[in-house]
Amino acid sequence: MDTADAVIIGSGPNGLVAAALLARAGWSVTVLEGANVAGGAVQSAELTEPGYLHDRYSAFYGLLHASPVFAELELGRRLQWASFASPVAAAVSPEDVAICEAQAALTAKRLDQADGQAWLELCEWWTRVGAYLLTALMSPLPSLRPTWRVARAAGWRELPSLARMQVQPIDQLARSRFDAEAARALVSCGASHTDVGVDQPGGVPAALALAMVAQHEGMPIPVGGARRLAEALIAVVEEAGGRVVTGQVVTRVVVEGGKAVGVQTADGGVRSRRAVIADTGPRALLCDLVGEELLPSRYLAGLRQFRYGTGIFKVDLALHGGCPWSRQELNNAGVVHLTGDLDSMARAAFDAGHGVLPEAPMLIVGQQTVADPSRAPTGGHTLWIETHVPSVPKAAGSWAASSARFLDVVLDRLEAHAPGLRSRIVGAAVRTPPQLEAENPNLVGGDLGAGSAALDQQLIFRPVPGWFRYATPVKALYLCSASAHPGGGVHGMGGSNCARRVLGDARLHRI
Repeated sequence: MDTADAVIIGSGPNGLVAAALLARAGWSVTVLEGANVAGGAVQSAELTEPGYLHDRYSAFYGLLHASPVFAELELGRRLQWASFASPVAAAVSPEDVAICEAQAALTAKRLDQADGQAWLELCEWWTRVGAYLLTALMSPLPSLRPTWRVARAAGWRELPSLARMQVQPIDQLARSRFDAEAARALVSCGASHTDVGVDQPGGVPAALALAMVAQHEGMPIPVGGARRLAEALIAVVEEAGGRVVTGQVVTRVVVEGGKAVGVQTADGGVRSRRAVIADTGPRALLCDLVGEELLPSRYLAGLRQFRYGTGIFKVDLALHGGCPWSRQELNNAGVVHLTGDLDSMARAAFDAGHGVLPEAPMLIVGQQTVADPSRAPTGGHTLWIETHVPSVPKAAGSWAASSARFLDVVLDRLEAHAPGLRSRIVGAAVRTPPQLEAENPNLVGGDLGAGSAALDQQLIFRPVPGWFRYATPVKALYLCSASAHPGGGVHGMGGSNCARRVLGDARLHRI
């Protein structure tokens, strides 16, 4: 076997960030990736027609730009970024649309006067308090210093209201602050990226953060596709002396005397002098690669309570000409959310969470070629479409029996907002939740978030109550994936936080 200070299982963004920070600290690091291409859910490919480049999974990186990882790994200079004149839009109907412009003042101007003022007040709160809160929520728990900064910025008298905001449904915040349905949808549309309905408790942090990050950071995309971000992260690892090896499926974590000492692969494996770190799902790591017999019963009981969110139905379209939106203002938007009103959003999320294919699904429509024309031939465009669905639809019993019909539902909903869309389609690629999981085993049930965003699956409960600081019951074995705190989204903080925990444990001779 080869030997390294740290072996990292999986080359998703969290695994690569952890590898980069450990290698920069002077550790020898080997990253093992089962697929033939590194990057996890940060990938691009010509899925439809030659010359049309599509992001396979993640696509927009506002959260990454708001993360400390972005500056620390110098990702601003390592690849070229493109931005949009209008980062985000939300459509209640083909006629009723709200648009987030690149400048908050322009966003407010587009809204009704009262709602425009409410948007500016929310932006002021974000600048004063919310950005500190996001940092606290992404930091290792307990995040004492970041939480102190939040308290100081908010003021002690505001803390009870702030705490209540974090556990209330986003639709309650939207209804209390905005009058028009489109404005309410704009502040709430981030909920469509999670499995938490707008009427469910605990939906505010994710939805509000996505809305405010879109306003303050935009929806940046890498020129040349998401794969450029993966390549940049790999370059950081290799420049620091680490190795990223693809086509190496880890079959077992080697445990000796209660300590992880390496991993096995079909070709042999790698011994670890200090730590094994997994950018995988918790059950895949601990039940499959380690073995339940090595885990305490209480931990196993907690692990069984870890649950994944709804799946994703993914459609990529190659178009001749742009998307023919009935509202031309949407032509410049990076991400268009076809939401319906708040009640419709709640109903779609409820259906998806209860095994029912939504009749009016919330669609997240990405228009990368608006900002990055290099992704399509001259005159061509791409559309990137996601919507939350059951991992397995109950009525049909399988996606094989449902995919074609549900694709028509998606295209009908899209064409209601963009008449004539079908006539412009020159190629399409459709992937169901089982197909997404087959491509990437970390996307269990087609869940791109690597675990539910529900309140009982966050913070100190993720992935197992009491085990929220990346360590596992097996000494020297750590979990850095999005299944650990702070959860889904490409921000790299799971990898960053985990690497710092590993370095701290090494200094204290705990591993």
